[in-house]
Amino acid sequence: MKYFSLALLIVVILAIAIFAIPIVDKDSVENASISKTQAYSENDQTAEGQNTASKGNSFSVRKAPSTENESLNIAEAMVSRGQKYLLTQVGNRLKQLLSFKTRIENILGLSDADRNSIVSELNAEIAMLETLKTEVSQSNTKEEIRIVADKIKIEWLKSVQSVERAEGLVLASKETQLISDADAASLGIQKKIDALKAEGKDAKPYEEMLATYSKKVASAKQDVESAIEKSKAVASASSDAEKEKLVKEKNLLLKSSQENIRDAYKTIGDEARKDFARRVK
Repeated sequence: MKYFSLALLIVVILAIAIFAIPIVDKDSVENASISKTQAYSENDQTAEGQNTASKGNSFSVRKAPSTENESLNIAEAMVSRGQKYLLTQVGNRLKQLLSFKTRIENILGLSDADRNSIVSELNAEIAMLETLKTEVSQSNTKEEIRIVADKIKIEWLKSVQSVERAEGLVLASKETQLISDADAASLGIQKKIDALKAEGKDAKPYEEMLATYSKKVASAKQDVESAIEKSKAVASASSDAEKEKLVKEKNLLLKSSQENIRDAYKTIGDEARKDFARRVK
């Protein structure tokens, strides 16, 4: 019985030992797996954090110069476009002024005093625009471009006024020449009247015609003189509205002068047809 109890005890111990080994191994494996998983997770989180930090640092390091460079490139592009635009506009205006100056120098009927005055103004404006072209080329910032653009605008308006005044003088000169020719025609009519009277013929139709003709020519003269005064006043006008008003008035006066000269010559034509009809009869 003693040996049986001892044997049973040994069997129980062995059985416990046999069942305990798998449990221990399972717990060890699970614990090892959990530890390994936690380690991997911690490593992944650390690596992810490092990568995120690295990306963040990398982004911030690259982005700052990139933004600055882009801003500089945009500013340079705007300055370049501004330069090209202003140089094109100034170049076109210079061509116009040079062409107009040549026209003034060669036009007939303009007095030497008016011609020299206009050419002098145009030369001054051409020289100033050439100077402004150089300023445009040397401008390196938007502010410098804006400043030179304002200067160009002022000079541009001055040149417009000079051209308008010159055109007014040229047109008035042409009108003056027409009036001079009309005066010469009135002398011819007067000679005709004197000849008819010397022959004892009726000169009344010609006298009436001359009266109407002379009245029209006198009105045309007055219109031209007033137009010249308006044209000269444009340069000293205090505002753009006043300048515009003077230019419109000048144009209306010149138009009226043209109409009066046309009516004066029409009077001669009408009387010539009547005279021809009287002779036929």
